[in-house]
Amino acid sequence: MNTNRLPLVLVPQYFGSTVYDRRTSRYMPFDIESTALLRQLMVVPFSRIHTEWSDVEEPSRVRALEMFYENFNDRGFFTVDQRFAGEVLNIEPPIDHLTGPLAVHLEIVSACNLKCTHCFAGELPRIERRLNLEELDNLFAQMAAIGSFRLGLTGGEPLLRRDIFQIIDAATSHGLHPCVTTNGLLITEEIARGFGERDLVWLNVSLEGSTAPSNDRIRGEGTFDRVLEKLAILRDHSDFTLAFTITSANANEVEECAALAERVGASTAVFRPLYPVGMAQENLDLMPTFDQYAQALDELTSFSSAGNVSPRHLDPFSPAIREDRQATCHTNSGCGAGNLVCSISVSGDINPCSFLGSGFNTGNVRERTLAELWHSGPGFTSIRALSDDAFTGGCRARALAFNGSISSADPWVQAATEASDIRRSLPLMTIESSRAPR
Repeated sequence: MNTNRLPLVLVPQYFGSTVYDRRTSRYMPFDIESTALLRQLMVVPFSRIHTEWSDVEEPSRVRALEMFYENFNDRGFFTVDQRFAGEVLNIEPPIDHLTGPLAVHLEIVSACNLKCTHCFAGELPRIERRLNLEELDNLFAQMAAIGSFRLGLTGGEPLLRRDIFQIIDAATSHGLHPCVTTNGLLITEEIARGFGERDLVWLNVSLEGSTAPSNDRIRGEGTFDRVLEKLAILRDHSDFTLAFTITSANANEVEECAALAERVGASTAVFRPLYPVGMAQENLDLMPTFDQYAQALDELTSFSSAGNVSPRHLDPFSPAIREDRQATCHTNSGCGAGNLVCSISVSGDINPCSFLGSGFNTGNVRERTLAELWHSGPGFTSIRALSDDAFTGGCRARALAFNGSISSADPWVQAATEASDIRRSLPLMTIESSRAPR
């Protein structure tokens, strides 16, 4: 891992830029004027720019400049000599979409040691010629070159790959920030130490309820107790997130799930809704309704506000605390699929979103570069060009599953509209515990 990298990366975009903060693993968008200012601050200190503006600009403009600097200086954007604390990617942005996806979800194994009834990966195992370490390293270099720094390593069960830490190290050597999602059952003392030694890794451990009965009816008998045993090992060495999928069966126990995460030492509890993909398509009774999901997030907000858990932040897109001022990084009415994210299968097939299924695969990273596929792959260009009369936001996979087409309306958006609660997207919700960093 290169520890000498500058903390920020400015990625040119058609609307200006996105700045990736390596310290928080978050992107922030900037318009054309702000981007030009950040570029100037790479070589000229703020004090000089301020002096020049004071001589020629209106006082309101000078004050706006001062507020810009004060705000982002508080966020660690500038060095002690008042220059931008980052680098700029030398890349020409496309005219109507992002230079690269903000996140790549990469399947590194197509097998699992569990058979969860809602698994988004579908029927496992699948026999495919998986990308080897050399191919993955090349892919990671391509990701860094187009400013795609967030990497989700999924499966199946990623810990079935014996070279998992080599994969992680290859990713971080290119400046990527990988997140591993695991069921936790293969964690050993050695593996726990391995995760603890890698600062830039997010580690998600999945559970489906706050008790053995609610979890095990999804993940299999005995898994709840076994996972808790593994977490007792893991928490001595590494930070981890406890990840819950909200279903119709557990939507009424989210408070207990958040309390469980605090109790077992998780740094974060993450809640996302079940999507109608993979094995869940055969178990649609597990799908929560919009009302169940919204109520669950409302309960989490109230639960944390009452001091039952100590949140560092709540997802601002959640129904209870949604902010009106949210950055928009794509101009069509689509969801994140093909606009903000993409997915790559174990054998290199690329897809605007894994939730859409293999029928939407649009090429292979063994045959074309990630940049070529992102910019001109037919699956990406077609989904960005859709003229949507019915789809007005939400999730295209839900629209496909319940209304027959990715251009149909997402039933959750329909439900929100009918309830006079216009919420264009409902992603995961996060509650962080009060556990101090090690």
